[in-house]
Amino acid sequence: MTKKKIAFLSISIALLLSLLSGAMFGQVSQKNNLYRYLSIFTEVFDLVRSNYVDNVTPDQLLDGAFSGATDAIDEFSYYVPPAQMAAYKTYVDTDDNGTGLVVTKRFGYGFVIAAIPGSPAAKAGIERGDFIEKIDGKATTRQAVWQIRSALESNKPLKLQVLRGGQTKRDEFTLQHDAFHPVALETKQLGAIAYIKIPYFEKDTAAQFKSALENVRKSGTRKLIVDLRGNAAGDVEQAIQSADELLTSGLITALDGRKVEPKRWQADRNTDYDGDVEVLTDASTAAGAEIFAAAIHGNNRGKVVGVTTYGKSIVQRFIPLPSGGGVYMTIGHYTQPDLKPIKDGGVKPDVLVDMTSQALRDPNAPKTEKTEDLILNKAIALFSAKA
Repeated sequence: MTKKKIAFLSISIALLLSLLSGAMFGQVSQKNNLYRYLSIFTEVFDLVRSNYVDNVTPDQLLDGAFSGATDAIDEFSYYVPPAQMAAYKTYVDTDDNGTGLVVTKRFGYGFVIAAIPGSPAAKAGIERGDFIEKIDGKATTRQAVWQIRSALESNKPLKLQVLRGGQTKRDEFTLQHDAFHPVALETKQLGAIAYIKIPYFEKDTAAQFKSALENVRKSGTRKLIVDLRGNAAGDVEQAIQSADELLTSGLITALDGRKVEPKRWQADRNTDYDGDVEVLTDASTAAGAEIFAAAIHGNNRGKVVGVTTYGKSIVQRFIPLPSGGGVYMTIGHYTQPDLKPIKDGGVKPDVLVDMTSQALRDPNAPKTEKTEDLILNKAIALFSAKA
């Protein structure tokens, strides 16, 4: 091994260990600890190279070590090796990948956080919690999360092999990109209860929500359900503005982090609706929708009904490395009104709805069979009990 290679490996390992210790223990490594971690890493490095059944190159081991470091931070951070940077530079990081799929990686596979309503993915029948095993025949286990998202950006028809919870049979889906933005709000009247579904936060969503609230107020309706289930991405500022339409005081959210400028969003005194509110959430409620739900819950403006949210209200940044690669990592997080980070466990509902009966499905049941909406039914029942 050349001196240049040895120097590169030493610097890379030191950088890795500094990253690990800082992220996992929240403090700068002491010199003794750094040497101890370096010694352990060197032992494992040499052990694998000497004893593994096949020959493994130093680059393979280091790429795996760096990837492991970002995996230890959170599921949304990742490492890009120098050899993949050319491809990464052509990748555009978007929430929905053009197909309407908001994805991450879990248990080694592509994991669907949500399929945006009205998108090709939602129309095809892909659902929250589905595992994407293959994209065009390529296993997602061999791809980083950015590579999975990049593959979903393809303009040609995509063939997805999906495994659904409780089933062993793989489903096949074909997705074709299609224009589905803007994603409009859904409004309707459920007896004496007004219902507004916000499927996605994007430009003008807050204005649409304000208009919908004005119509509810003019109708004299005093009970409102705001449905945020499946809302997993989009514009955080639009979510904050939307929450403010229901608040007259209090902290909506705060942005904190060691490498971001702290910021606070306070509610103004104006509101478009002062009646009773219930907010519906599920495990695919993420990002801005979590901030909305937390603001209503944390300011005692209404009840959150459903399931604990995903825990993805974060700010991320790509940081280039001297090696030519880089790390895309979480550098900031949004908080609940009590300043607890939303990413630490999500937003817990005031009224938890037991979804166990729908967790496992009969694989032989007709796909057209309508599933009972337990969360919405619970919210309606809570309002009815107050009548």
